[in-house]
Amino acid sequence: MPSATTHDIVTIVTAAAAVPALLDPAWALPDMSPVNTGVLVGAYLVSGLLFSPDLDTRSRPYMRWRFLRFLWFPYQRLVSHRSRISHSLVAGPLIRAMYFAVMLFLVGLAAYFLINLLVPFDPTGTLLQFARDAALWMQQHPSTVFYALIGFILGGATHVLLDTVFTWVKRRF
Repeated sequence: MPSATTHDIVTIVTAAAAVPALLDPAWALPDMSPVNTGVLVGAYLVSGLLFSPDLDTRSRPYMRWRFLRFLWFPYQRLVSHRSRISHSLVAGPLIRAMYFAVMLFLVGLAAYFLINLLVPFDPTGTLLQFARDAALWMQQHPSTVFYALIGFILGGATHVLLDTVFTWVKRRF
């Protein structure tokens, strides 16, 4: 297996190399503006450095979460290392993103209810309004959402492909 440092270097170098290619008019990707390039590369970096397939172990990406590590504790208990869930090319990153969204929602809901004990307000209304606003924004910016999704998937896929190549080379030589 490649080391965590190797994974980080490959993620950062490939992200940096992608920027000029994505902004080159010769590639002519639909709606690839500088903003969408930043979104794609940013999602790629976040996926590769923070949402790595190795979150199912006490890895460097797991340690990067610092005081929010507790969010990944159930994931580590549910997903075995290098399983088809964590190390699949497309499903892995999407499962981690959905898992994180659910955990963030649950922690946010708990925080709203705790705050509500001190200062009464309607946490459900606030969360529903946030969900409506987020859905409206995604409807208004579909290409940005698409490129964020592609960048996130590619960030996880790069990790898996690097693991696969290293394993193949190790077995062959």
